[in-house]
Amino acid sequence: MYKQLIMPLVATSAIASYCLLYADNTINVPSQYRTANAQIAHDQAKEKNWVHANQDYPRNVWFIMFWSIDNGDYQGQGHVAIAFVDNNGVMQIHDSEVHRNARQPYASLEEVSNWFGSVGTRLTFLGWSEGVDNVKIIDKIKAETKTTIEKTDKKKEQLKIFGYPFFLNKVVGLNKNIFYKIDFG
Repeated sequence: MYKQLIMPLVATSAIASYCLLYADNTINVPSQYRTANAQIAHDQAKEKNWVHANQDYPRNVWFIMFWSIDNGDYQGQGHVAIAFVDNNGVMQIHDSEVHRNARQPYASLEEVSNWFGSVGTRLTFLGWSEGVDNVKIIDKIKAETKTTIEKTDKKKEQLKIFGYPFFLNKVVGLNKNIFYKIDFG
């Protein structure tokens, strides 16, 4: 389970072939941390152990995705995007192509590969990342924090019968003789 450290401004406009500029702008990366291309940004994030070379994406937080570009004019430059996966596993991937209005957000890795493949560019997915260009946008929630969140969520669910959240931290009369104080403190 991850928490969002920086909420990206996904609706940032973009320029064709400037995927890293788009990703950096969505999270407002300071100029001194910006790298020359997505492949360098990937390599730096990998050195920080932020890159996860799998498809076990975090849910309900925005995260970074990296690809290598394996042929053509941009070979060795890499590709980067920002993505979100909801509780139902529905994915949306945003990059400079999406935000220069060339297409709608991608819904899968296959859509990204097909889009670039349509002009002859081969990509290899390198993994998802907790950040880019020295800016971490998500962080893993510690076990004790996760347990506290789960307990709070369970308590909130149980309290719905008492009208939560409307009676939060107030005395609630269930009948003439019994009163309960709902308190999360």
